[in-house]
Amino acid sequence: MSGKIRKFGLLGQKLDYSFSKKYFEAEYHKHYSAPAEYRNHELPTADLLLPLVREQNLEGLNVTIPYKEAVIPFLDEISPEAERIGAVNTLKIARIGEQIHIKGYNTDSVGFGESVRPYVTEHCAALVLGTGGAAKTVAYVLEKYGMRVTFVSRGKGAENCLTYDSLTADIVSANTLIVNATPMGTLDFGSDVALPYAGITPRHFCMDLVYNPPTTVFMEECALRGAKVCNGLEMLHRQAEEAWKIWNS
Repeated sequence: MSGKIRKFGLLGQKLDYSFSKKYFEAEYHKHYSAPAEYRNHELPTADLLLPLVREQNLEGLNVTIPYKEAVIPFLDEISPEAERIGAVNTLKIARIGEQIHIKGYNTDSVGFGESVRPYVTEHCAALVLGTGGAAKTVAYVLEKYGMRVTFVSRGKGAENCLTYDSLTADIVSANTLIVNATPMGTLDFGSDVALPYAGITPRHFCMDLVYNPPTTVFMEECALRGAKVCNGLEMLHRQAEEAWKIWNS
């Protein structure tokens, strides 16, 4: 280790909102004495992953929107769970001579599973807002808990996918666990989640994977109607702990 700086980072687009850099560096220095750095890497396309890894001499990357699915074709290996989910959020990078080997994992499944565990026994049907990598992870975990999952998307999707325009207060009322797995509501990112909030009741648990701002409009609207709400910060912390275990194993 002798002075070599270990290099990690976050891969995505529009990363100014992310708390990951400060959090990961603080956590790393609590547990490890070797020097390390964690940087945000904004790439225009996923196919630039390997040039980035080579140029920056990276050991590990977290992956966020919009690359949790897009990087998969550029990996050498993927964990069985990440393959089942169809999305990765953690990359472990190994070097043997000049050869680089990149393996993808999904630690979001652990982070989300631990965050939602106290609430799942009260619910049997869920709406997952979004159809991207984060939404796939959420659905995978909820289905493991035995829940019926319906996706909500802006466009027409699979059989178990509704559009926002087709949502009614009755549908919202019948699905008492709702997770926003889109970036909508993120600071400086875009519009807020548009739901028929009249269907929200005190029976609901509504989780927003967004954590910046700490309280989104989605959370405020649901809380106003008596629902339990939380953001994605605990999920971020828990998946980060899993990522460090992978990078240091």
